[in-house]
Amino acid sequence: MKAEITYLAGVEKPKAEPSAPFDTLVLDFLEALSKEIRRDRESLKYPEMAAFGFWIRRAHVEEFKKRYADGRVRIGRSVVFHMAASNVPLLFAYSMVMGLLAGNSCVVRISIRCQEEDFKLCEIINNLLNIPPFASMRDRISVFSCERDHEMVRSWAEACDGLMVWGGNETISAIRKWNLRPDGVSIMFPDRYSICILDQKTIARMQGEELRNLAHSFVNDTYAMDQNACSSPRYIIWNQGEEKEEAEAVHRMWWEAVEKEAVSYDLSPHKATKKYEALCRYTMTMEGIIKTERYGNLVYTILLSGIPKAPETYRGTWGLFFEYQGDYRKVLKELAVSQLQTVTYYGLDSKELMDYVMDHHLYGIHRIIPVGNAMNMDLIWDGQDTIRMLSREIIREEEHGSV
Repeated sequence: MKAEITYLAGVEKPKAEPSAPFDTLVLDFLEALSKEIRRDRESLKYPEMAAFGFWIRRAHVEEFKKRYADGRVRIGRSVVFHMAASNVPLLFAYSMVMGLLAGNSCVVRISIRCQEEDFKLCEIINNLLNIPPFASMRDRISVFSCERDHEMVRSWAEACDGLMVWGGNETISAIRKWNLRPDGVSIMFPDRYSICILDQKTIARMQGEELRNLAHSFVNDTYAMDQNACSSPRYIIWNQGEEKEEAEAVHRMWWEAVEKEAVSYDLSPHKATKKYEALCRYTMTMEGIIKTERYGNLVYTILLSGIPKAPETYRGTWGLFFEYQGDYRKVLKELAVSQLQTVTYYGLDSKELMDYVMDHHLYGIHRIIPVGNAMNMDLIWDGQDTIRMLSREIIREEEHGSV
């Protein structure tokens, strides 16, 4: 017998009443939620919770709103069903916010194996929905937990006006076989991987606090979610010429700085064992390995002579990175398969990088952003504008007299 559904926030069945994107009540609710997160002492022990609270603050959401101030008339689609992967903390909440901002009621299924902070946030949301000012918001939100194969999951997916799925390729392929509504909108976020390009000459000139700050930003991009996030870099491309001797010293300086900044990372015995197993497995099976390096247990690197076929299939987790040294333009095309999502960079001209992507008609690549910003969520994700996709535009024409 399948486990029962546990409702964590809101109502069992929200109202199907679409509103205009960036509705004032939604903005008021998100601002109140942001303050509650910052006020709750228990929430402070979860860095992801603080980051989410900062993301939904009024000033930030108002900046998003300005993007859509184009004079066009939009209204939500009605009810959007969200399915979020359980290995990324609070992903369900970011997804729900996108649906609410687009003018929809939201039904959210989270895994029974979600993170502690997921359930804690649901508690805060539900408490906030129970106070009088947000009584009508309560009718627009439903968050529940159950097994993935529970009949309720498929029921909502097939009945909703909009569907957002954050999951692996297998999950998405299975959902596409369901009897989804012909007029429903589906936004799918399948498996992705990301890379980082570092200019060696720029790194070589760095020292002291400047180097520590950059290494800290890199650690935030990678270790924050065990390197499991789709935007966390796996491949590090050292943009350089033929200076091999200098390269080795610069690389060591960099990884030692990263190791120091990652010292607070919770590398459990399980993670350490699995990471070492992965290093050994790749060493025995991966072609083109020049050498491997270990910086304590926190950082493992695998230097490659070239980019392997199907680069997206090689996973770096818990601080395992693949390296390549040379002109980034020689390998970017090989890396830019459809699954390549984010390119973080340091020491390069972002316009030059963008121009190279456009001029060479590269496949993949949805984000080009500085090191330290990989985890920054946006309403445009994987090249899909969630506000425009989860709302509909109403065209109005003035009546003209007879000719």
